[in-house]
Order: sequence, then C-alpha cells, then structure tokens
Amino acid sequence: MQSSLKTFFSNLRKKRIIEILAAFIGGGWLLLEFVHWLLVDHYHFPEKMIDITFITVLGTLLCTLIWRWFSGQEKSRKFKLELVLIPLVILVAVLLDISLLLHLKGPESEAIPTTKWKNSIAVLPFVDMSPQKDQEYFCDGMTEELINRLSNIKELKVPARTSAFMFKGKAEDIREIGRKLNVRIVLEGSIRKMGNQLRVTAQLVNIADGFHLWSETYDRELMDVFDTWDEIALTIADKLKFTLLAKEKAKVTKRYTENIEPYNLYLKGRWYWNKWTEADIRKAMDCFQAAIDIDPNYALAYAGLAEAYNTLSHYSIVRPEEIYPKAKELALKALSLDKTLAEAHTVLGYVLVYYDWDWESGEREFKAAIALKPDDVTAHHLYSYFLVIMNRYEEAFSEIRKALAVDPLNMITNRTLGDFYYHSGQYDRAIESLKKTIEMEPAFSYAHSYLGLAYLQKSMYLEAIEEIQKDLELQRALRPLFLAYLGVAQFKGGFVEKGKDILNGLLAQSQKEYVPPYFFSYLYFAMGDKDQGFSYLNKAYQKRDAWLPLLTFDHFFDAVRSDPRFEDILRRMNFPK
Repeated sequence: MQSSLKTFFSNLRKKRIIEILAAFIGGGWLLLEFVHWLLVDHYHFPEKMIDITFITVLGTLLCTLIWRWFSGQEKSRKFKLELVLIPLVILVAVLLDISLLLHLKGPESEAIPTTKWKNSIAVLPFVDMSPQKDQEYFCDGMTEELINRLSNIKELKVPARTSAFMFKGKAEDIREIGRKLNVRIVLEGSIRKMGNQLRVTAQLVNIADGFHLWSETYDRELMDVFDTWDEIALTIADKLKFTLLAKEKAKVTKRYTENIEPYNLYLKGRWYWNKWTEADIRKAMDCFQAAIDIDPNYALAYAGLAEAYNTLSHYSIVRPEEIYPKAKELALKALSLDKTLAEAHTVLGYVLVYYDWDWESGEREFKAAIALKPDDVTAHHLYSYFLVIMNRYEEAFSEIRKALAVDPLNMITNRTLGDFYYHSGQYDRAIESLKKTIEMEPAFSYAHSYLGLAYLQKSMYLEAIEEIQKDLELQRALRPLFLAYLGVAQFKGGFVEKGKDILNGLLAQSQKEYVPPYFFSYLYFAMGDKDQGFSYLNKAYQKRDAWLPLLTFDHFFDAVRSDPRFEDILRRMNFPK
C-alpha cells in the first residue's frame, strides 16, 4: 500500500501534475474574476458568461491532467485510455457551453436584469411641508429634477421616477425600499414653500445600517432654486466620491430656462401629465403652453407639450391628424433649440413610426434618444415596441428589460413585458407575467385586457371575456378599444349575437364621434367577413390610423396574413420585406 502511494506521488511530481493544477487554479480564478468584474458587472454581459467560462476552464484542466498523467509511459499499450477520456471531456464541456449559449439567445429565458452597481441611489419624493399643503406639484417636480440630474452621472444607478414614487406617502422601512429598488443609498427630504421663501431639507441615508451619511438645510429665495438643485446634486456626487468630468458636470447642472415662472408652470404641467388621465393631460398641455408663452425659447416646455400630444392618443380616442402633426412640429421646435434633448427625439421617433410610417428615421430617433439619455425609460419602452413591429423580438425583449432594470416597479413596462410574451406566442408566460402585474395594481388599464387576449389564444373564451370586461369597467376613455376586444372574444367563443351587438353599437357611435377604423377590422375578421375587414383596414390606411403599424404582429390578423390584400397594405406602408 505504501509502495503504491509512493509511486502515485512520485508520478505526480514527475509529471508536474501539482504545478499544473496550481497554475490552472490561479489562472482560472483570475480569468473568472476578469469575466465577472469587467464583462458582467461593467459591460453588463449575461451572468451565464461566468458559468460558460468555468466549464471551459474545468474541461481544459481535466484534458491537460489526463494527457500529462498518461504521457511518457514506458510500457507500450494496445488501448490508450486518454484517447477516449479527452474527447469525452471535450464533448461534455462543449455540450454544456452550447446549452448555456442557447439559453443566452432566448430572451424569454432571461430574467429581468438586476445588476448590482457599485454606487446606486434612489431619490424618494420630497415631502410638502408648506403651511397650506398646496405645493405637491412643486415637491414632485423637484424630486423628478434631482432624479434627472443624478441620472447624468454615468457610473451611478438611479431608479426612475415611477419606481421611486411608488413609495410616496408610505411609511415603509428604508431597508425594504432599498431591497425593492436594488440601491445602496436613499435621498429623502422635504420642501417648505411660503411665498418667495424656500426651505429645502435633504439627507442621504445608508440602506445597510440606516445611518445618515449627510444632511443639509437650505434657506433660499425662490429665484435661487436652480442654484439649490445644482448644489445638492454636486454635493451628492462629492459624498459618493465621484470626480465629474466637465461634460458630465455640465449635464448635471444644465438649465433650460433662467426664469422661475415658466419653470414653475413646467413643473405643474409634469405633475398633471403624470396623473395619466385625459383631463389631466389636457391641463398639462395648458401649463406647457403657458410656459412657452412666457419663454419662447424654453426647449423642455416644447418637448413636454409634444409628449402630452402623443400621450393623449393613449388615453383618448382622437383623430390622428389632430395630434401627430402638432406633436412632430413641437418636437422639431424643441430640437431646433436644443438638439441634445432626448425627450424630443423620442416623441419625433414615435410620430415617424406611427403616423409617417418612416421606419428607418423613426428608429434613428429612438436610438438618438437612448444615446443621449441611456436610462430614459420611455425611450427604451417605445423603441421596444418599434422592434416588435419589425418582428425583432430578441432586441425588443432586451430593450424592455433595460427599461425594467432602471424602473422595476413601473406598471407600464411590467405590463408591456407580458404583452410581448403574448405577441411572441408565449401565451403561458404572458398569463403568468400579466397576473403578476395585476397583483401589483389590480386597477391598472390594459393589463386585464392583455390577459384576456392571452386567454383567447388558448381558447379560454369565458376567462378572456371576464378579463376584458374588467378593463371596460376600469377605463372609460378607451372604451371602443376594449369593446372591440370583447366583440372578438364573443365571436370566437361562439356568442355571435353578443358580438354583433357590440359591432352595431360601435358603428352607431362612429356616426357621432371618431372610432379608429382599425377596431372595426378586428370585428369583421372575427365574424368571418373578410371583405368588410379589408375595407376597414383600407379606411385605416387612408386615415393614417396610428394602430395600423400593429398589423405586423397583431394576432387578430393571423388568419389573413397570406391574403394578397393584406400583403398589399404592408407594401403601401413601406414595411421592409
């Protein structure tokens, strides 16, 4: 026994097995660290790259050890075991790596990114401490202002407005907030505004232990508010040990107006806009226009007004010619004043895609917006829908996940992820995802109807009808859309008379007000009347219906995609072949 062990250890020394093992352990560890810290953490490669690297290194080590162990043997051998073991190890390693790579390519298999940044901060809504409690819009605007300013620091993760505002008015534990937003530090504070006097209190809190890293109170004149936000943003950068380059500092302290009056109106406009109802969006439009009237060079107000026009189409049934040309005009005006305004590029891209059907230019504008403001949730969200229109699903999933990484609690982007599963034919995943969204906010519009559409594709007609009816009860402004969805569900479920009742009701409504022709094509195709279905699609084409770009992925048209009339509409819309 001792002789065998002695021979074994002698062979280890002779064949330098221990040295090889040590070299691989050291070199492999360095390689894994390189992949982890540079490729995954810094350049945000998928985390499975670490697994792929580990399997490759381990396979190479085993092959090397096998080769060294059997090499140099003096006795001739009829059967060389290493010639079987080495190819076997290579085959297993390659198969495992291929399996991991295939999972990398499938966007539906990847989790929403939860990248851990070295520095991350959430800006919580500032509390209104004014005597009359009438400065909520100002406090919310100031919070959003700081989020936007801090987002310009390249190496700092700042969750977007929507996620931060989920905690407004809630006495939630600071550690729980940090966990949900995946941040290390929280900025919180209050504002007391009386006439032209302003008191701002701000403090940085460490999530890990709840200790205050910094706090300050600023007593200023209202006209000095711009200097106050500059000072707070730069102080935070200093406390987090950032050395800002000149361009980065210029972005953090950039001002679009020096006049407090239009700035105040802009903040009020954003406050109304974020309420997401037709009435409030129209109030926001009035505020943005009033800001422009005072300062005709206020680029941000033009962009805000352009965005309000675009948003109106999501909360009200309006004629395309009444909103999109005006939105385009305003976006171009904003860009003529400041070509670096990401919001204006996003609005312009939207109009170019949904109204002009200029696919190439629209994509260019979305990309320009993202290049200027990489954490712009709206830009990533709208660009992802463009990619679905182009049937580029892998890229679309990537974009919507980028939006979710910045704004994880955003209801719209969470709902859109489920919508993309639906459109890409992953109905079970769509149902699972949309149910999670509904759990977050049961009254959120579109979520129930999208869930209903997923049920519809699985021939679960009663469940589909029930979910769509919930959206009809929740969202009055988009009633024609949800009625069209419900009518399709009734026809497909065999409830033909109920489907006809909905169709007749919408036809009667269209005699009094605008109803997108696209909705009628849904119903006629579901009823089996292809001629009328294509007739309404042609009407939608003539009206430049903003819903028409959805033709490329809308499942309601799956049965007629091979019809020459369908292909003709796509050709006239200049869709890429």
